[in-house]
Amino acid sequence: MCCQDVPDARAIRQIKTRYRTLAPVMDERLRRQWAASEAQSYGRGGVSAVSSATGMSRNTIRKGIAETVLRKKNPKAVVSTRVRRPGGGRKALTESDPGCGRHWRLWWSR
Repeated sequence: MCCQDVPDARAIRQIKTRYRTLAPVMDERLRRQWAASEAQSYGRGGVSAVSSATGMSRNTIRKGIAETVLRKKNPKAVVSTRVRRPGGGRKALTESDPGCGRHWRLWWSR
């Protein structure tokens, strides 16, 4: 491993400080794209450095990089207000177990 591949501890602390400041106000997409921007500005080893500083998955950061590259190619593209794709996330319990609502009401009415 070359010395250029080792993330700089000072830079990682700075990334961590910026992340801790911004994380409470960022949604999932903004967090991913912010991390991508940090990784790109860091240069070689940026994905690993940002991952170390934030605890985010390298794949998540790479996905953010892909999104920013796509945005540069087509800056006039409409940005969806959705953070997740339709159908993403956990299904409602009443959808996965249709009798659940009835059982819950019976139990609750005791």
